[in-house]
Amino acid sequence: MGKLLKPRQEKFAKALATGLPLAKAAKQAGYNPDPAHACRRAKTANVSQRVTELRAIAEEKLELSRQEYLKTAWSRYIELAPDHPVTAKYGEMVAKAQGWNEPDKVE
Repeated sequence: MGKLLKPRQEKFAKALATGLPLAKAAKQAGYNPDPAHACRRAKTANVSQRVTELRAIAEEKLELSRQEYLKTAWSRYIELAPDHPVTAKYGEMVAKAQGWNEPDKVE
């Protein structure tokens, strides 16, 4: 982590990392919600670096969750009898999560 942010800067960075628009993130952090002010504040090195760090952490957690989802769906698919009513549904869930149902790209 880079330089420690002040509490309002941290709150602003967290709001931006969650996807809030600049003005709403600024207002939530207690800053002037004017888009120009919010834009300048977001471009400061410390804040932009922190937003990048927070997004990377969230992405890492999301990937872990995806792996857990696949593991659970696959194990349930394997455990169920082939003629069980939900076996096909678990198979579809695994295929969709893996991207196997994506259409081929036509050039």
